[in-house]
Amino acid sequence: MHASKLEELHRSRYALLRTFRSDGTAVDTPIWFHLDGTTLVFRTKVGPKTRRIAAVPRVEVRACDHRGRVSQGAAITAGPATVLAGREADDANRALQRRYGWQYNVVPLLKIPGVRNVHSGLPLREKVRKARDRGVWDDSVIVRIDLEVPCESTTELSAGPSPIH
Repeated sequence: MHASKLEELHRSRYALLRTFRSDGTAVDTPIWFHLDGTTLVFRTKVGPKTRRIAAVPRVEVRACDHRGRVSQGAAITAGPATVLAGREADDANRALQRRYGWQYNVVPLLKIPGVRNVHSGLPLREKVRKARDRGVWDDSVIVRIDLEVPCESTTELSAGPSPIH
């Protein structure tokens, strides 16, 4: 079952990230990501999402489209999220750039109807600087999620926490 969850993510260009407020309220955000084995990485601007991850590190992801729409029955995979620094962040950022090419640094700067790009309101000069910057942007971080591998015998929706192997 877990292999199919990961295959669904591997086939998708986008994942819906679900973070949680300290009161348990879920907040969903579509993200670009790179998946290597059971490790998923993504870039995000420092702000509410990073504060939620710091407060409640357990997150969920599932395949979605660019607007965050999830197909009915899309598999959910969960795990702890960690903000990366130094070489780990640089390596993950390069993996994301390889996956998305020129779009990785350009699309987040554009105004796209129906999509909230937090960098789209920047002045043109700053957009050009960011588009050329191959490092981790100064106002952003790279986050790693260590996806958990559920036992084959567990059901998709259980009443309690599923065992982890």
